[in-house]
Formats: sequence, structure tokens, C-alpha cells
Amino acid sequence: MLRLMHERESIGVVNDQHGCPTYAIDLADALLRMALSPVATGGIYHFSNSGPITWFDFAKNIRDLTGSKCLVNPISTTAFPTPAKRPYYTAMSNEKIKEDFGITQKKWLESLSICLAQLK
Repeated sequence: MLRLMHERESIGVVNDQHGCPTYAIDLADALLRMALSPVATGGIYHFSNSGPITWFDFAKNIRDLTGSKCLVNPISTTAFPTPAKRPYYTAMSNEKIKEDFGITQKKWLESLSICLAQLK
């Protein structure tokens, strides 16, 4: 997004797909905490930063936090064809990782702010 916002005056971002953006450092921290935990449960765990958001709204937040003047336009998934079919809602429950390991997530906006500050 940063590169596109730097190169273009406007961009189109899908506004009908919701997900939970995840900062890689937050994910790495959760994985390390799991690996070092004495808890010996098995199964599948989900981890993401908290709060579902559309990719359009996520891009607008990136623009606002960086002071970019790029115009971010909402578009539908059908207006942005890709070879892979994308689901419209990909937020998952993080309750199991919280219950078994005590791992809670930061809100995506907090982590986005930290990430962008690191990239400056």
C-alpha cells in the first residue's frame, strides 16, 4: 500500500472483504510464547490482531497514518478480478489461544501504528 500510495494519485481497494490484519511481529511473539509454554495441548490455533475491517478501510488508515494524499476508492471484489476466489469474511476466533496460553491480541490499529513507525 505504501508503494502504491507513493506512486499513484488514487488507488482502488476492495470494500466487501473483511479480515483481521496481523502484524508479523505480533504473530511471531504469539508463536514464541506458545513454543516456550509448558502447556501441552494440541490442535489448531488461530491468531490475528483483533477487529475485523475491510481492506478499503485498512488502506484508508494507512493513508491517514502516513499523511499520504492518495485518494483511496472503494471497489467491489468483482471489479478486482484475481485468479484465486477470495472469501468475503476471513476473521477467525482467537479464543482457544487465549484460553490455553493466555495470549491476547492487540487491536489492528495499534499494531499498524507501530509497524508504520518502524518503517519510517
